[in-house]
Amino acid sequence: MNQPDLIKVAIQQPNFFPWLGYFECIDKVDIYVFLDDVAFGSKPKRMNRNFISSKTGEKINFTMSVSTPSLNSEIRDCKIIRNSDFFYYRNLLKRNYKTAPYFKKTLDLVNEIYSFKNDSVSEFNINLITLICSILGIKTKFKISSRDFNCKIKPAENHLINILKKIKASEFYASKTGVELGLYNPKKFKNERINFYQQEYEHPVYNHVNFLPYLSIIDLLFYNFDNAIEIIRKGSSWIKLN
Repeated sequence: MNQPDLIKVAIQQPNFFPWLGYFECIDKVDIYVFLDDVAFGSKPKRMNRNFISSKTGEKINFTMSVSTPSLNSEIRDCKIIRNSDFFYYRNLLKRNYKTAPYFKKTLDLVNEIYSFKNDSVSEFNINLITLICSILGIKTKFKISSRDFNCKIKPAENHLINILKKIKASEFYASKTGVELGLYNPKKFKNERINFYQQEYEHPVYNHVNFLPYLSIIDLLFYNFDNAIEIIRKGSSWIKLN
């Protein structure tokens, strides 16, 4: 008797120009769900902030201004503020990456991303992530929690399990940070016959005049555009927790 195919799934918030491990997670699974129906929150978030390298080798902020109707606003309800600092990225990237080998190729990609007309934070980020995945050659299928499931259940962990059950997922791939913050209990997933894996990404060192780990994927693309996916995959490491 043939064994049923395992369905690997990850569920994460749609982040702003994410780091390498985010894309490795997408590459690892069959289905990636953008979790857009949870609260944005009040503290600086990865949904509108990440980091790049300065020309002198320092980590600096790369951000997008966002308007949130309330502290409990869901990501999908938050809007981009299209003021002067929205276009500030051009000068910021030119100042710090103008000598990078793939400067024009990467800046053209970023310009295409910023030409996206929808002011929704989640839609903007989903568009940029899926576009970068297409360029990298990642074939994962994407779904959006609010659109494709619309089944929000509290607490948040039960919401994720419900999504996984609807997909008939066999394996769930989670970020290390989420596990460390206590957002997940692997035993609950085991009770639903879902294997739980925690990411232990081993950040690769890549060609860069002032290399720093854990920056936005933009940094990798400016210096290693043509072999970016091979570099991303080098750091793949996961451990089973249930």
